[in-house]
Amino acid sequence: MDTVNLRAAIADALDHERRTGELAYLLQGRLCRLHCTIHVNPRDPTASLLAFVEDYVQRVPELLDALRDIAEPQGNGEAVEAIINRCVEFFANPPTLLVGHHGLNGAMNIAYMAHRLIEEMNDHHLLSRGQALAPIDTTRSNLIIHHLIGEGYANQLDEAVHLIAVELINGWRGTTTPPRGLQQSAPLPELLRRWPCLRDSLGSDLLQLPAYGTTSIH
Repeated sequence: MDTVNLRAAIADALDHERRTGELAYLLQGRLCRLHCTIHVNPRDPTASLLAFVEDYVQRVPELLDALRDIAEPQGNGEAVEAIINRCVEFFANPPTLLVGHHGLNGAMNIAYMAHRLIEEMNDHHLLSRGQALAPIDTTRSNLIIHHLIGEGYANQLDEAVHLIAVELINGWRGTTTPPRGLQQSAPLPELLRRWPCLRDSLGSDLLQLPAYGTTSIH
């Protein structure tokens, strides 16, 4: 399953939601427990959250395509393909933890794992090799989805993602830093124009955090 088929799987999840309203019903029940830092449209808060989840899920294939595009000139293509394959596999053959979750509700959980895996691998590459795979920051969006999924279950998904990240990192051991002379990444403004998905506009619109520091919304 490549990102084309991944988009088709997401389209099926969106169609399931349109027919059943399953996730909208679940989100409506969680409105009373929303953290005070999450700001939704007061006129239709359920629709506001649902639109956020839809955008979050549809952002996955865009991020994977962006990762591939940015990584190739840097000589990181093999590492990125391993990440992409794992994220695609989440949708093609969901882990046991995701069994029983259908439609957009299931796609939200799968997308969360994909976003978190990208986040972990990107951070590892930055710390270990001094350069991120791509200028991606989805921290705010991931915090919101973690809250919507629920602390206990989201923590289980985080742990599963961590184990997968460790496996991928162990696969990188013994490899050398990409040789010098490879084409450098395009300037950040150009990358953001080419790949708007790199900017976490979704989370920034809904989640208002203190100017200096972070807060837990779990």
